[in-house]
Amino acid sequence: MVKRVLTLVDTVSEWSGRLVSLGIYFFAFLLLYDVTMRFVFNDPTIWCHELALHIFGAYAVLAGPYVLLHDEHVKIDIIYNRFSPRGKAILDTFTYLFFFMFIGLLFWHGSTMAARSVALQQTVSPSPWASPVWPVKLTIPLAAFLMLLQGLANYIRTLTLAITGKELS
Repeated sequence: MVKRVLTLVDTVSEWSGRLVSLGIYFFAFLLLYDVTMRFVFNDPTIWCHELALHIFGAYAVLAGPYVLLHDEHVKIDIIYNRFSPRGKAILDTFTYLFFFMFIGLLFWHGSTMAARSVALQQTVSPSPWASPVWPVKLTIPLAAFLMLLQGLANYIRTLTLAITGKELS
C-alpha cells in the first residue's frame, strides 16, 4: 500500500514536471516574437514580455516537485558525498525537517497571498496591459502542495533507509 502511494506521488511529480516543461517552449516563442516585432518590424508589443514573465514565474515554482523527485536541488556535496548511503539518509531525516518548515510556510503564505490576489483580481499595476497576476500567484500554493507530497514520499524512503539500512523501492 505504501509503495503504491509513493509511486503515485512520484508519477504526479514526473508528469507535472513534464507538463510544466512544455511552458518553456511557449516562453521562448513569446520572447522570440517580442524581439522580432521590436527590432525587425519596429512594432513592439505591450503584452509579450509581461506574459513571458508570468509563464516563467509559474514554471520556476511548478518545476520544484520534479526537481525534488530527481534529487537535483542544491546540496553541499563536498561534505554530503563523504557519507555512506545510510549516513546520508540519517542526515537527510534531520534536514527534511527544515524543508517541511519552509514548504509549510510557503504553502500557508502562498495560499493567503493567492486568495487575496484572486479576491482583488490583482493585475500588474504600472503596466499599460494590466495583466492579471492572480493566476501566477495560484501556482505558489499548488507548487508548495506538490512539493510537500514529494517531500513526504522522499522522507518516507529516507527514514526507511536510515532505520533499516535498506532502500524502499
